[in-house]
Amino acid sequence: MNPHTTNLDRPYVCPSCASTERAPLHGGHVTCSRCHATDAVPDRSTLPVNLATQRMPPDNPARIQSLHAQERPPRPVPPALQAALDGMNAQSGREQQMLALWQSRRARSRQGDVAASEELTVLTRLIVQMPAMARHAHFCEALSESAYDAGVLPRHKQEQLGRLVRIAVGRGDRARAQRYLGWMVGGAPDLDVDTEVRLAAAAVATLEHDAQRALALLGPRRYAIPIADAMDPLASVLRANAYERLGDATTAAQILRELSYPRMLAAVTAQFPALQLCPQSGPAYAAAVTREAAKRAASRAGGWAPVVAGLAVALFGGLLTFMSVTRSLHNLTLGLYSPASLGTGGACLIGGLAVAVYMGMLAKHAAWLQMNGISLAARVVAAECSPGLRSKFVYRYTVKVAGPQGPYDATFDRRTRSLMDDEMPVGREIRVRANPRNLLDVFAEE
Repeated sequence: MNPHTTNLDRPYVCPSCASTERAPLHGGHVTCSRCHATDAVPDRSTLPVNLATQRMPPDNPARIQSLHAQERPPRPVPPALQAALDGMNAQSGREQQMLALWQSRRARSRQGDVAASEELTVLTRLIVQMPAMARHAHFCEALSESAYDAGVLPRHKQEQLGRLVRIAVGRGDRARAQRYLGWMVGGAPDLDVDTEVRLAAAAVATLEHDAQRALALLGPRRYAIPIADAMDPLASVLRANAYERLGDATTAAQILRELSYPRMLAAVTAQFPALQLCPQSGPAYAAAVTREAAKRAASRAGGWAPVVAGLAVALFGGLLTFMSVTRSLHNLTLGLYSPASLGTGGACLIGGLAVAVYMGMLAKHAAWLQMNGISLAARVVAAECSPGLRSKFVYRYTVKVAGPQGPYDATFDRRTRSLMDDEMPVGREIRVRANPRNLLDVFAEE
């Protein structure tokens, strides 16, 4: 069955085998097509629809100030849930273990357990954000649908509805997006709940090509309207898109500078293929930040300072050699111009040129990788002073890369600021740029 054949039903996760099934909007008893387990789902057809939520009236300044006062780091994972996650066996398939944990929390939440409902909400968020879930959008939708049914507190339900709105908008399903948005409650005093409603309404406005309404919901710039930190990237991209749709591509490109990491743009646009977000400002922004990142990569790989220092040493060595040879030819055998001076000059010349050439090549190659390489996740497994002609301030890093054909080990050299440099300690998760023609050729992404 096509999962999107009708707006009169919704997906759910079977509580027995965790397969994705479909239930009617009016609820009732359902039977899993795979394991034949039965379940009861609640009636959604009688839920009140709040049409005002879809328009979001002007914000009261006092309310905005109250929401600003709540700005804080993202809500931490509950300690009991964190302990369960830390105890998982990474070799046994983390996704399946997390899903089993999700099933147990759903069962308890359906009995009215508030703590379980909180953990269910967090688990749903963690699971749908896992890279492996990107290929299973329909399953992520079913998770949110089931978590909505089981949620105890209103904010738990609002988070699921906000995600369901965004999923529907992402595939261009306006009717379903409007229905979910209509079940949300605007004007909430809680920042997290208000953010979910605000971003959901802005996404629907973007789908309806109403850029003015999207800007009114999100504010003209970051921090003008309080937004929960976790949702800031989405707000920035929708805000930039609104400016571009209004004909101001310059401001749109400036708004995209609000993003903490350039890859956030691609992550957000991938969630909303139907919206075609920032078609002009997006590529311009990506090209600009890639060029800037290439310069930073070149600086961190080799940089001008070692190159200039090497050339200076080579110049000194060349002058010393020239003067030694000249004086020797005129039989002026002063102490400064002894055979030892000739040897020292030659060593400085050769060594300085070697350092300058090596650092220059390293910088140029790092810049090329930043511009043309494939972005991959990696974990630092070793770091040590690099051997050979390299400076003691150049470290050789060994990383475990999550490659397209499976994990593999690779190494790269990177100039450090000092011997105590701990920017990339062992165990840190980073991103690298890999040469498309040779995946072993990598460098840390800037």
